[in-house]
This record gives sequence, C-alpha cells and structure tokens, in this order.
Amino acid sequence: MKTFFKYLLPFTFLIIVGNLFFEGAHASIPYNDLKYYSQVFGKEKTYRIYLPEGYEQSAKNYPVIYFFHGWGGRYFKDDSARLEYEKLGKLVNKYQVILVMWDGSIEESEPRPYNIGSHLDLKYNIQMKDYFPEFVAHIDSAYRTFTDRDHRGIIGFSMGGFLSFYMSGKYPDKVSAAVSIVGSPEFFVGLPENHTLYQMRYTFENLCDVASLFFNRTNCPMSGLNDEVNNGAVWSEIKNYEYHKLKGDHQVDKPGETKIFESSMRFVTDRFKNPVAPHKRWSHYDLCSEFDIWGYSVKSKKSEPGFICLKNVDKNGFGFYTQKWLPEGPSLKNYKTSVTTAPIYKTGTKYKISVYSLKKNITVQFNCIADENGSITLELTGEDCEITISEKADEINFSAFGYQLPENRKFLKINQKEEFLVHIINRGGIPDQTKKILLTLSCADSSLNILSPKQILTIPAKGHVLNSNPIKIFCNKTPPEDGSPEWLRIKVSMQIDTLSFCNVLVMPVFYDVSKFTNIKVDDGRVVASTQDLGDFNNSANDSIYGTGNADGIVSSGERIMLYENEHRLRLYTDDPYVIAEDETLVDELLPAKWPDGYSISSVVKIAGDCPAGHEIEFMAHYETKTFMPMYRQVEWGRVKIRVVMNPNNKTY
Repeated sequence: MKTFFKYLLPFTFLIIVGNLFFEGAHASIPYNDLKYYSQVFGKEKTYRIYLPEGYEQSAKNYPVIYFFHGWGGRYFKDDSARLEYEKLGKLVNKYQVILVMWDGSIEESEPRPYNIGSHLDLKYNIQMKDYFPEFVAHIDSAYRTFTDRDHRGIIGFSMGGFLSFYMSGKYPDKVSAAVSIVGSPEFFVGLPENHTLYQMRYTFENLCDVASLFFNRTNCPMSGLNDEVNNGAVWSEIKNYEYHKLKGDHQVDKPGETKIFESSMRFVTDRFKNPVAPHKRWSHYDLCSEFDIWGYSVKSKKSEPGFICLKNVDKNGFGFYTQKWLPEGPSLKNYKTSVTTAPIYKTGTKYKISVYSLKKNITVQFNCIADENGSITLELTGEDCEITISEKADEINFSAFGYQLPENRKFLKINQKEEFLVHIINRGGIPDQTKKILLTLSCADSSLNILSPKQILTIPAKGHVLNSNPIKIFCNKTPPEDGSPEWLRIKVSMQIDTLSFCNVLVMPVFYDVSKFTNIKVDDGRVVASTQDLGDFNNSANDSIYGTGNADGIVSSGERIMLYENEHRLRLYTDDPYVIAEDETLVDELLPAKWPDGYSISSVVKIAGDCPAGHEIEFMAHYETKTFMPMYRQVEWGRVKIRVVMNPNNKTY
C-alpha cells in the first residue's frame, strides 16, 4: 500500500497542476464567443467579443470597434489576415474599447462570405446592409456602449475591407471611422436578380463625413487595383482620409505581430476623441431601392441595377438623380419614388415646393404641409430634378447643379479653347436685387486652365434658376493608363454677402487619342469567342451582345458592341443618334491570380431615324490586366463608324 501511494502522489500533483494550468489558460483567453438570434438571417448568429479590463467592475460606457473578416474567414478565424487573437486583448485594454468580430458567413458550407462579388456569387436574398444595423442594435442592447455614431468604427480586411468602406458609406450616420486593410476594389452588391457594380474608387463622396484609413501592400495581388482606389480618393478631394502602402503580402500583420491592427485601432480611437463633424449639406449614392440616411427615407420601385442619388441636401431642398453607373452614367428609366425628409420642419406649417425638371427644363410648384413629425413627403416621377423647399422667411441658398457646353455636348474637347455655362438654382428666399453673386471656379487637375475663373452674377428678378456668364477654359488632359478616374471635377464656389456655397461638377472629357484601326462590329454575330478572350465567370452566357441583322455593318435601329481586334470596347460619344439612356454595360473578369477588377464594355443603341451615311465618332478604350500583382492597363483610341439605312426599318 505504501508503494501504491508512493507512485500515486506524483500523479495527483500533476493532475492538480494540470487542472490549474488549463484553468489559467482558459481564464487568459481575452474574448467570448456568443450567439444571438438574427431576424435577418432567421437563425442564430455567432460573434466574438473582447471586453476591456475593468468592464465588469465599472459602470461607464465604451466605444465599439467592429472587425469584418475576409474571404473564407469567420468570427474566430481568418487564415490570410493572420490575426493574433489572444494578443488583441492587450490592445482592447490599452485603448479601452469593446472589439466585436462578426460572422459574415451566409451558410456553413459556403466559404465566400457577405453575399457580394461576381454575378454567380450573389446567391442569397440575405443582405449584409440589413444585418449590420441589426447586429449593432444587439451589441448596444447587450453591453454598455456609447450608442452614437461618434463612438462606433469599423476595421475590415480584404473582402471585409471593401465592406468596411461600403457599410460606412451607406451608414455615415451610424459610423464615424472606417479602416480598410488591403480591401477589395470593386464588387457587385445587392439582390441576386438586381445587383449593381460598386466601384470603390468612385464612391468616396459617401465617406466625406467618415474618417477613413486605407492600407495597401506592395505584394498584395490587388496592389495595383488598390492604387486606383486611392487615386479615386485623391480625385474626390476627400478630407479626413489617410493612405499607406506598406511592404508585404495580402495580410493584416506578420505572424506574431499586431502592429497594423494596432495602427488601425489607434486611428479609430483617435477619431472617437475628435470625430468628423457631419457636413451641413451632404450627398449620397445608394444602390438599394429603399434606404434611410441622415433621417431621410427613400422608397422606390427600382428594379434594375444602378444608383439613386441625393445631392447637396439641406433644409432648403436637394437634387434627386439616378445613374446606371458611376461616376456619370445615364439616368435610369422613370419610376416613382417617395422621399420623406428628416423631421426638420415646423409641424403644420405650409412650405412652397418647386420641382425643376432637368430634362423638360420646366418648374412645377405646389404647397406642402409638414406632418406631425416635422417631415415632408414628396412623390417623384423618377426624373432627374432639383427640389426647393422654402418659406418666405428663408435666407438665400444657392446650389450649382449642372453645366452646358456648346451644342449641348456632355464631353469637353481636349486641346482647344472651350466655353461653358454653370447652372445655378436658388433654393431660398428672394434677395434684394441690388445683391450680386461672386462666382469662382477652380479645379485640382492642373491640366485644366480656367481662363475666366471669377465673375459677378446679377440675381434675376423672377425665377430661381439662372446661368453663369460664359466661362472660358482650355484642357490638355491625357487619359490615365490604368483605371483611375478619368474625368474632371470642377469646384464651383458662390458667395453673396457673408453667405457662401460650394458644389462640385463632374465633367467628362473627349481625349485627343489615336484612331483604333481594326474595328469589328457585333450586331448579333459572334466576333470573338469566350475562349479567345480568356474570359471566365462572365455576365452573359455567350459572346453575342449586339442585336441586329448580324451582317457586321452598323445599321440604324441596331444595338451594337464594337471590338478592336478581339477586345471589347467601352464607348463614349455625344452623337445625338446614339441613345444614351439605352446604353448597357458588359463586364468580365480578366484572367489574373484572383477574380478582382472588372473590365467594362458598352452595348449602344443606334437611333432608328439615324440617316444613312451618318458618321458617328466614339472615344473608346479596352482593358487588360497583369497577373501578379494585378495592374489594370487601359488602351485608348477613337472609332469612326458610318451608319447604313436599315432596309426593313426594323428596331432591335
């Protein structure tokens, strides 16, 4: 018996020490993995939460940072990100925040999260834009958090980086700071039957009230495409934005380190201390048929890809526009839309509403009474319009909403002197006729020389829409060699007494480029097969996109796609016999290491009444892409086609 205890005691000691060790190891884990029932998903969703030391003992509230994982990741793992989950607890303690890692998985068997990507990736009606506010509401109800936007931020990696900027841009009234770490540059977002390409480089206007930080890496496969995203931020002249291109691969940190994650947390928490103040006048693009933003509610029957745009919104009105694509796509087909304003008006008070139609160049006026909440609801036809909401006592409120080139052209011609007018609307009260407007134009692009940047305007005695005097300009801009934004942004400043207003107009340019010489026409015939193009996961089932008599000659009434050799072309023109609102785009993923970055080409409609022999000039480009890392390469040229008469006068 003594011998038995002699050997038993050491084992007993080991069991006790082992239990203490494992209990200690368990106690050192700085996070909890929890579940809650999601109405959006219709099932339980799991998340990981880090609470700072002292949370249980204190009664104070804490700011919250949400982390969005990347492809194949979950709330508890992300192999590419290489997060040191145990070490992140020290950062949570250091910065005194709550850190929450959500689960973007749609189905357990589906490695791709978030229901975004290419056409075939959008399989579910579940939308992360619906899940995010629900998840935030759960965290705010279950933990002691600051529930205002000024204490809420997002950090995202890869696909989660894309979603960090997208979600912050969709909900700038709910998020004050966003970080994208090697985020994806562009994805389709929306319902499977109705999704829109969201190109991050054109959407920074949605982030103008959000502090944003973008990390790119030199050896990341998307390095070149994300240079374009940064160029889009610079082009947008967004404030409160930082960009850092670091050495390394597609990851957050090197194994064992938390440097970049800490830099991200420090950026967000610094903005918690000094949040970006929302602009008094704001603009917003949204690809959803219904959305809420800054207290405004938009409900529509939009059933096709594209964007609804609220522009230069303030108490005195807003611009309502639709676009098939950004930055300057044609309007969507007309559909009814209801816009309910924020509760910023006097209950029961009568307001004068003016709706100026850009297409018809007419103004419709009527009266509307603010409801019991102080909101005004307007039923719109879907046409692009400028809306004024005013009382007699309102002060002056000017907004520049458009421009006019000779011959009603949209494109500015390069390397020649041009003149254009700026369209201005007064949304406020009628000022004293002795007052003048000082109009000042500027452009950050040095290729544009504004020869008459300042002028004094007389306010008309009647009407609320006026034009500037002719503005002389000269531009020698050359096209970008990659997918960076190619158009001009012209800033229009208006000052009257102590009041000042500023808007930006986007003006496309018709580049002075060489002629493409090997043009082929798809008017219902195969020009190049999918295999010839090296194309995969295409948006269409075959390689025919045009509709016509398939003779390879452009006829009136046909829908055509043009090729330079085997390359599909993106087309631009001011020709009145090309019906702008009927243009559609075809996207393809060119071969590279990863399926990121879409090449876009055009299918355009030739008017049925286009006269025989009429010559149409297009500016065009096509894209190719390097393998690793991915750099988009854009080749520009001009195309001239001569239209023949459709013998049967048939419309396709």
